[in-house]
Amino acid sequence: MALVLKRLSFGLVLLLLASAALLFSGSERRQDGTGRKWRLHVIQYNDVVDSNETKDGVLAGLRESGLVEGRDYELHFSNAQGDMATVSALVDSAVTQNADLLLTLSTPTLQAAIRRGKGTPVVFAYVASGVAAGAGASHIDHLPFVTGVDISVGYPQMLALVRKYFPRVHRLGTLHVPAEANMVYFLEQFREAAGEAGMEIEVVPVSTATDVPDAAQALVGKRIDAVMQMPGNLVASAFGSIARAAAQVHLPVFAFQKAQVEQGAMVAITREYFDSGRIAGAQAARVIRGESPARIPFETFSGTYLVVNPEAARAAGVTLPPALLEQARREAMARDGHR
Repeated sequence: MALVLKRLSFGLVLLLLASAALLFSGSERRQDGTGRKWRLHVIQYNDVVDSNETKDGVLAGLRESGLVEGRDYELHFSNAQGDMATVSALVDSAVTQNADLLLTLSTPTLQAAIRRGKGTPVVFAYVASGVAAGAGASHIDHLPFVTGVDISVGYPQMLALVRKYFPRVHRLGTLHVPAEANMVYFLEQFREAAGEAGMEIEVVPVSTATDVPDAAQALVGKRIDAVMQMPGNLVASAFGSIARAAAQVHLPVFAFQKAQVEQGAMVAITREYFDSGRIAGAQAARVIRGESPARIPFETFSGTYLVVNPEAARAAGVTLPPALLEQARREAMARDGHR
């Protein structure tokens, strides 16, 4: 009998300890306002440096908001690897897995989440314009389950730079993908900025990645002084073809994505993708804490920095001005200090 009572007492102590642990855990959760562990699905369209930097920024934004992976949320990652047909399947899969929040990184993934997400909350990043993508009429009048961060392109800064350091450049060429809403939006901005800068642009349309090499050859065959490639999902994945076509005829290439400098662009004014993702991560944290996306306005991020590629300049027969090199060096140091 004494042995039975002893075992019952021991069991009661264990039960009390377990209850206390659960109570403590619950209190900790409530302090963060989450109350449950959210299932976050991060959906990318392609596997490029800029998209990955945005993703890293989103994850940093979640952490900096005080949420803890494993306690407040769990992460699921998927990537369409540039295949448009796969994007819808990834959204469907996330919905089937009862995703609580979709974090979309690109215009195609945002549009698929709107169409097929069945009202699952969405926070977007790495998108030219949420409005142009169909997520709303304005930054404050938008779909009630969607919020996120637009990223602007530094056309005015780039065109001012070209006029200052490369005054002989007047006619610019670019490839354009009419099927991408983001590029339609970017082309409109590019035309406006070029007109204000007194420059002309030559546009060659392209539909698929396999068409890019021929389209690039057609572009450099026109009477242009340089290639200034607009950002876009398809051209980002096939940028090497554009750079090679320009190099064959010694044309300088200006771009707006960091990865493209590594692939042969001479100068880029690239966006701070990490920091734009960080803002989207903070927005996601607000949703997790109970705020409706309908009450969170879209934000526009415009931070940029200059990157140069002296080797690409030499291949194009261009000498980069010392003042431009110094500007790029200072901006690189400032970024290193910021991080």
